[in-house]
Amino acid sequence: MRCQLCLNISWHPLCKNCLSTILTPTPSKRVLENGLIVYSFYKYSEISNLLHTKHTYHGAKIFSLLSKHAVLPFIKSFTCKDIFSLPIDDHIRSGYSHSAIITKELSKYLRPLYSKLRAKNRTRYSGQKLDVRKKEKRDFTLTCKDNINVILIDDIVTSGNTLIEANEICEKSNVNVLFAIVLADANEDK
Repeated sequence: MRCQLCLNISWHPLCKNCLSTILTPTPSKRVLENGLIVYSFYKYSEISNLLHTKHTYHGAKIFSLLSKHAVLPFIKSFTCKDIFSLPIDDHIRSGYSHSAIITKELSKYLRPLYSKLRAKNRTRYSGQKLDVRKKEKRDFTLTCKDNINVILIDDIVTSGNTLIEANEICEKSNVNVLFAIVLADANEDK
């Protein structure tokens, strides 16, 4: 196998050298218009080619490596007793769910709630314009117990509409969202 970035021979789709140099995470915090805090680890432009693998076989391994490399050290710094990770719409497409893979990598520190936050609307938002994203709501359903603390998990934050909508359904269901975690932020003005 070859590293997706440097093309050198590697046991993994991202070699150790690229992970420690090119893919050094730059954690940042963004506050959405509803007050939800979103932590990200890369600018979208830095890893867009890797994120676009999410519908391929290699994508599962890439998302796993990025989660271990960037998100896991961040989560280890929190005291996470009795905190759940809630992947956004972890419906399996193309053989796996990217938000479920990120959640799995954090499962040593956060208790995963798989298949609990699902979108009834199956519209694909990848590559869509902002007006389409705002008009086409996800229409989430939430099926977990109430009075728990969760961290929302997704791959990218663009407009923030998906995270805002997920946060709203959690609030209505008496589920406390502490913050959200994404691999990348498409807001390049940070």
